[in-house]
Amino acid sequence: MSNLQASNLFSVQGRVAVITGGGSGLGRTMARALAINGASKIFVLGRREDALRDTAALAQDGLIIPIKCDITSKESLEAAYQAVAAQTTHVDVLFANGGILGPLMRPPPPKADGSLPSLAEVREELFNIPMAEFTKVMDVNVTGSYYTVLAFLPLLEAANQRRPAPQIGVLSPPTAQVVITSSIAGFNRKVPFSYAYNVSKAAVTHLIKSLSTNLSPYDIRVNGIAPGLYHSEMAENLFADGGIQGSGISDGSFPREMIPLTRGGSSEDIAGLILWMVSTSGGYLNGTMMLTDGGRIGSVPNTY
Repeated sequence: MSNLQASNLFSVQGRVAVITGGGSGLGRTMARALAINGASKIFVLGRREDALRDTAALAQDGLIIPIKCDITSKESLEAAYQAVAAQTTHVDVLFANGGILGPLMRPPPPKADGSLPSLAEVREELFNIPMAEFTKVMDVNVTGSYYTVLAFLPLLEAANQRRPAPQIGVLSPPTAQVVITSSIAGFNRKVPFSYAYNVSKAAVTHLIKSLSTNLSPYDIRVNGIAPGLYHSEMAENLFADGGIQGSGISDGSFPREMIPLTRGGSSEDIAGLILWMVSTSGGYLNGTMMLTDGGRIGSVPNTY
């Protein structure tokens, strides 16, 4: 008989996870949620050792393990993989969450009288941004995510090899999983963050679909999350520019025409989503994009 108790459906007890971009923002929240709910080891990867240590300090000693890593470097990824492999036999879930916003590459706003900037002004605003800045966003968000997945394939495969043989009529435990962080900016042209960021996240979304197809024969599932506005270090300037007080999670923080639920995403929102995805209840997900944006993707924003 099926066990439909929440304690079974949403359990992450004993899971081993790797989280890139684990030093702040959504990555830190993911690590905390897994640690609080019984994961056995959580490796947080990122470029800033002090931020990683701050994340590790939020859990009991040794549960969250910080490892310095630059996802744009194959050598750094290989070193991080070896460091993780020295401390665990397998990885149940890999969160390829590292990413950057980059400079805000978007046209100047309308003028005070409501008229649009001239094409000359648009060109001056955008053409003066070095190409290297655009490329860097793609390198981190797309190339970095891709090589992160490749780096940890052996430990994901090892998680599958630990699964018991299937029994007729008995639900098998979830197969190994990759969760890649995309963004609603990759779906909706009405979310004008930045040309480079938006294009990179559209590419990430396609990467999720491609990897889910190609890794399916190996029983490695690949899913994605597409967050809307969550307060984080990366999004702090966006909140400040919009005059949003605090983390923007209370009702009425945002105009309804921008976010129908009138608030930004909370720690509870992202934690609940990833616990579902990692647990038994999320075991049938593969090649899926999970939107968590308060309905913004269907709205018509009038600011940032």
